[in-house]
Parts: sequence; C-alpha cells; structure tokens
Amino acid sequence: MEEKELSPELTPNEIKGINLIVKSLAKKYKFITGWSTDDEYRKYDNTLFVTIKIDYDKVSDYFGMRIRPTIKRLMNDKDPEWWGREVYSLTAFLDEPEGYTGGYDTKTRMIDLGEHLYKQLPPQLQRTYTFQAYDGDKQIPVVFKVHGFITY
Repeated sequence: MEEKELSPELTPNEIKGINLIVKSLAKKYKFITGWSTDDEYRKYDNTLFVTIKIDYDKVSDYFGMRIRPTIKRLMNDKDPEWWGREVYSLTAFLDEPEGYTGGYDTKTRMIDLGEHLYKQLPPQLQRTYTFQAYDGDKQIPVVFKVHGFITY
C-alpha cells in the first residue's frame, strides 16, 4: 500500500490567517489565549485542525461555575498530567450540573464562527488543497476546525 504524502507545513501567510481568526474568537470568548496546530494536522488535505489554548480560570468565570477542587489544586500545582492537557469539552473540569450542555453549545458556536470567519479571509491567508476535477485541478480553501482545547 502506498503511503499518503503529508500536506506541507503552514506558510507565514497561513499562520497570519489563523492568528486573525483566533484573535477574533478571543474577542468573543475571553478565555482564549492562543492556538497551536493539532499534532497530526498535516495528515488532512481538506481540513485544518487547530487546538485552542485556554485559561481555565477564565473558562470558569465565563460559565459561572467553579473548577472542581481536585482539578483546581492539580492545575495550580502545574501537575504535568493536567497542566497543558488537551480536552475536548470546555466544561470538562468544571463542577457542572448533570445534563448541562453549555460547554458543547459554546464549542459548536465557536467552531461555526471560526469556519465562517476563515471563509472571509483573503485567499492569500487561507490554506488550500488541490481538488482534481474533470475540468482541471482547482485550489479549494480548507475547512477550519477547532479540534480541542489546551488548558492553562
């Protein structure tokens, strides 16, 4: 079986485009502190997965819920198992009531807004992939996706 060629590294213009999107998201979601690429982002041609860096104290403030005391202690101690850990739910460490969907709903709105904003970027700031159509190759912008969150 032939191994698939990896997508190239991000260009400076593509990084600038992502910076603009994350800064825009951070204006609405004050707990966002930065971003990094997903570990395997080069494996996907048509989707750009990023991991959003978040301040967990600000996440707690945003949702109006406390961080579970054990997690708070581990985060304050910068325990390597918890500090800088990737999570997929914004409310993973919060003392949330059963059935609460605010974290999921917020992540969904964040993903939708990020995708919408990414489509509005000038073409030179977007990452593209080659789509082989019957009438020739076309450069198509990738889909911007928030993969998860790194907690600090």
